Amino acid sequence: MSLPVHFYFDFISPYSYLAWSWVKNEDFILKPVPVTLAQVIHSYETKGPAEIAPKRDYLWKHCLRSAKRRGIPFVMPAKLPFNSSYALRLAIASGNDSEIIDLIFRLAWAEGKDIGDPDVLLQYPELKTLDEVASGKEMRRALKANVAQAIENKVFGTPTFIVNDELFWGDDCKNDLL
Repeated sequence: MSLPVHFYFDFISPYSYLAWSWVKNEDFILKPVPVTLAQVIHSYETKGPAEIAPKRDYLWKHCLRSAKRRGIPFVMPAKLPFNSSYALRLAIASGNDSEIIDLIFRLAWAEGKDIGDPDVLLQYPELKTLDEVASGKEMRRALKANVAQAIENKVFGTPTFIVNDELFWGDDCKNDLL
């Protein structure tokens, strides 16, 4: 596919992790857009999936089954929910580098690390080199701008893909994109 695919994601979203496992390998012009899922959801004055206990429990089981079926490592992060803002700013500071995004997703959802703790992330040299930039006001503004862009584009959850002004939501929309 020669069209750009905007991939709105948050590291806190297990479905973003599951989608990343396939989207990173597709022949797309991939444009990752890190967003703070809570800010996107709350802009619509609704609750997130983790805020509704039965839904949270079901979604967790669904993610486990989906990951197992695809052979994707999947574990509960050490702390959930976690504040993903710093990790998202690291991704932005890297220029949304696929290897950095992959590392952060893997740390959270394959290894169960607490990526809400900057000290955990800074143990990795490739992330430590981004710390000064990620901690600055410019990256905070960039993350806010990403959230504003997401809301303007009618993104209501993660993962969301936008191709040619058409929105696709969820990890299960792969066939619609291809």
